[in-house]
Amino acid sequence: MKALATIERARRPRRGGGFTLIEAVSVMVILAILAAAAVPAISNFTDSRASAAGHMLLHDVTFARQHAVATGTITWVKFDAAAETWTLQAETGAAGKANAVTMTDVATNANYVKTLMTGDFPDVQVVSAVFDGGADIGFDWLGAPLTGDATTLAADGTVTLTSSVTLTVEKGTGHAVFAAP
Repeated sequence: MKALATIERARRPRRGGGFTLIEAVSVMVILAILAAAAVPAISNFTDSRASAAGHMLLHDVTFARQHAVATGTITWVKFDAAAETWTLQAETGAAGKANAVTMTDVATNANYVKTLMTGDFPDVQVVSAVFDGGADIGFDWLGAPLTGDATTLAADGTVTLTSSVTLTVEKGTGHAVFAAP
């Protein structure tokens, strides 16, 4: 009888804490599927951030135009591609872009300056801002777009951000149109 008990113990599988080969392979397959789904989502972060920055720019340009119409003062959006910023400014009693002062963002009570390549937009850049050869766009009391030297915009102006995100300001009307690939 003792010999039979020894044989039964030898045939019984161990009750250890390990995994079977099938369990290990199943887990690896599931992890591979999850990784394959996550890689495209991670690579789209830059595109999503650029699109969000483009929407913010659309809001700011539209706000500058509306401010000009509501207050009757020329309002400017000044772009600095080297510093990766745009600034909203309004002319004060002394006319002229040189006398314009930076507006205050009512949401934050800070200067209305938006900076890319930092914070929420670490990988988004101002690639170019072209308004009849200049980098600034203004709006008069009718909402009509102006070039940096305060003349009427002769051709549509465009701001391009990372990932081919563009904002076009239409000549004549000053209407801003956002486009993302």
